[in-house]
Amino acid sequence: MKYRCKTLSVNKMEVTHQGFVSPLCDKCETIDCTNPIEKKKISIMGITKEYRVYSKGPEVSFVIACEGYLLR
Repeated sequence: MKYRCKTLSVNKMEVTHQGFVSPLCDKCETIDCTNPIEKKKISIMGITKEYRVYSKGPEVSFVIACEGYLLR
């Protein structure tokens, strides 16, 4: 199922009092999600980590809100 979600471009990362925003998809357990979510290596401040990101063509974004989000 394709859920509506709010995304934030990786190029426009936001910093909160807890650090950088991280994508919800890394902790999501929704089985029937058909959104274009892929694992990609992203470098933030010189530190490369693998994240589950919303990927549509060349644009890569972090999901910061989603209707289908289920916490692990």
